[in-house]
Amino acid sequence: MKINKITLGLIACTLGASIYSYHLYAGKNLQLATDTVVQQKTELSQKKDDRVLMKDLSNAQELFNTLYTPVSENNLKSKEDLDKFNKAKESEYKFFSYLKDELSAYQYRGVKAYQNNGEDRYLVAFTHKNADYANILSEGTDLDLFLFKKSGGNYELIARTSKDGLVNGSSGMAAIDDMTYDHIMNSDPINIGSHYKGFLVRLTYGGGQTNNPAYIVVLDENNKKIYDIENNIRFASKGWGPENNSEYEYDSFYFLDKNKENNGVYDLAVLYEGNNDLRKSYGDAPKIAPYNIYKTYKFDGKSYKLESEQPNPYSETINFDGYQKYFSKINNDGYAPVSYESLLGFIDRGYSDYWLSKGIRVYKPSEKTEEFFTWKVKGLKVHGLDVIGIQRGVCDISGENRCGYAGDTIVVFDTSVDQARKVLKEKTFVDYANLRADQKGTYPYLDSIVFNGKKKAALYFLNENP
Repeated sequence: MKINKITLGLIACTLGASIYSYHLYAGKNLQLATDTVVQQKTELSQKKDDRVLMKDLSNAQELFNTLYTPVSENNLKSKEDLDKFNKAKESEYKFFSYLKDELSAYQYRGVKAYQNNGEDRYLVAFTHKNADYANILSEGTDLDLFLFKKSGGNYELIARTSKDGLVNGSSGMAAIDDMTYDHIMNSDPINIGSHYKGFLVRLTYGGGQTNNPAYIVVLDENNKKIYDIENNIRFASKGWGPENNSEYEYDSFYFLDKNKENNGVYDLAVLYEGNNDLRKSYGDAPKIAPYNIYKTYKFDGKSYKLESEQPNPYSETINFDGYQKYFSKINNDGYAPVSYESLLGFIDRGYSDYWLSKGIRVYKPSEKTEEFFTWKVKGLKVHGLDVIGIQRGVCDISGENRCGYAGDTIVVFDTSVDQARKVLKEKTFVDYANLRADQKGTYPYLDSIVFNGKKKAALYFLNENP
């Protein structure tokens, strides 16, 4: 039945920089984009009736002049700031302003376009960090977002983050930058509530343990704000240490429950599986125990608070004979809201997290066969390629997934094989359509697939020994 699958290998490629790069959107005027900002206004922006209007969202300098209070070497507060300024201007950060009396360096990162109820929206992104650390890659950044809509021949500012911005990266030896930025630039906003759109991001922090906290960003047009919802939620964690029996690892499937809404925001459901260290303090001995829990969180107007906790009925560990009854439980018209982080981890490391390996099966597929269940995907990019479908292997038409075939995964792109091959080779330096002998079994194989009646490109991860 599946003999044609055995020649294809494990996926593990590196996700490159977002196509929404600085030079792409500043390309109309690279001189303006790279010069030091001065305090002058042009006809490209104006303030009218307390409204901020822009003619061009690709003009980095004019955007910065309008949205911030820029400074140059001529009006800094101290000689120390002049030293920071001169050092920082050699970095990618070409714009400067004071943030809480600290000189900060800013970089224009481009525009994300999407639609809200049929109307065009434009998210302008800047990142910033302390100017003293502008050249230090291990120092994390913060993300500033400015939301615009069309207003006549102009773009009108309708919401923005606070001056502090959003969490965008981590610092230190295990620093990861642009986590929030990459998610937003590669994903369309989802419905955070019946009246709000936003992003549900899975961050990553490394070190003595790896943690994946939840980060929920709200685009609140009514109150002209873009902000994150406070929470104390981890989607996944992995820990290890010098003590015996101290290793643990858990992962989760998570979704916003559209049937339950509080203070305008949907409840968040998180279904965990694995093991956790349940000791109350790090002064105690490790207490590793099964962690198969179903938690729900309710928004109280300011933060997500734990509402309920029960055994995870979707966990095969505690419900071996009955967990499959949760397959296809959520009807989303054949779509699966797979997260950017889940697909990134799969493509980057050949790793299928709990969301992609188990959780996706909770969503009703658009198509079922004896070999695969298929889900449609929308609003998601990888390496600049639109992802339009996910196929997961099944043992039979019932969706049984306790066989080797259930590990089979196919990611479908809305492009041709030739174009996908060209883009992926440019971004990863791997020719997925012509793998070397030493790459087979480590990287996926690029081939064609018929998806919704049309020939498309696809990356295959298939089990050679089911």
